[in-house]
Amino acid sequence: MTIGTRQRFRLRFGMMAGQVALLVSVPGLLCVASSSPISREGGEDESAPKVEVPFKLYKDNLIIVKTTVGPIKNVNMILDTGTSPTAINKVMADRLNVRGTAGLLQTLNGTIQTQSVMLPPIQIGLLHADSITGVVQDLTFMERSLGISLGGIAGLDILRSASFVIDYRREKIIFGPVAASEKAVHFETQIPFLTVKAKIEGHEVRLLVDSGTWGLLVYRNRLRTSPEQLHADPNASISTAGGRTHVMWLSAEVSLGKGDLGARNVAIADIDSDPQYDFDGLLGFAKMGFRRVSFDFENGLFGWE
Repeated sequence: MTIGTRQRFRLRFGMMAGQVALLVSVPGLLCVASSSPISREGGEDESAPKVEVPFKLYKDNLIIVKTTVGPIKNVNMILDTGTSPTAINKVMADRLNVRGTAGLLQTLNGTIQTQSVMLPPIQIGLLHADSITGVVQDLTFMERSLGISLGGIAGLDILRSASFVIDYRREKIIFGPVAASEKAVHFETQIPFLTVKAKIEGHEVRLLVDSGTWGLLVYRNRLRTSPEQLHADPNASISTAGGRTHVMWLSAEVSLGKGDLGARNVAIADIDSDPQYDFDGLLGFAKMGFRRVSFDFENGLFGWE
């Protein structure tokens, strides 16, 4: 069968040896985690304890946390706000004897094979996700690039179960109620993905909030630019399951909500997004100068410092 109509295509790219590389593409299925001990009913408990989970940053932007998957502890997983559903590596699925329904996933540049499966329990700090539907994906390419084994990618279907902060200075994820931030913007959408509105050179765009992306990327058909505004880099490209596509660079004034982010380098992907997709590009954090970012699901706010 071909999985298609309910999915979203998303890009992820990171700096690798001077090139912009797409590390993984996980189209999103709408699925909701059953998690404990935090309950979303009646709002978050302000007296609830905060739990810190250490992480390591790879390739300057990919957050790797230790998780428990089924009975297996200390599993490396990428924590990624831009992915849904959660994915486990094919090797991990084989080890746990997890089997599902085979299908084809359509990306902009090609087709990849995957399986839709019922995932084993996954625990990250205080988040304990049971009985969620995810996918099995071959992450061999990413493992080779990062030089570590990977159990999978923990996506938004798990992460939206509790508010949290990513502290890049301390390399900690802090799960629990989020303090008010002076710099914050409301989420435009929260399901299936988190998006916010921004302005690039005065043009309003909707960006997918993506911890797996190093900076700011916009599809070429979503931003009006003239050729003389763009700067070419022959070594810059995005690699997908189906091939490579080049990017151009735009130096532009960027604002997020009422916050002026100043002049930024914006990657313009040499691909046209489908009009049905409800976002115009990706907003990453690590190379945007953000030291902390917060996800306040109770109040629907994305904050940054």
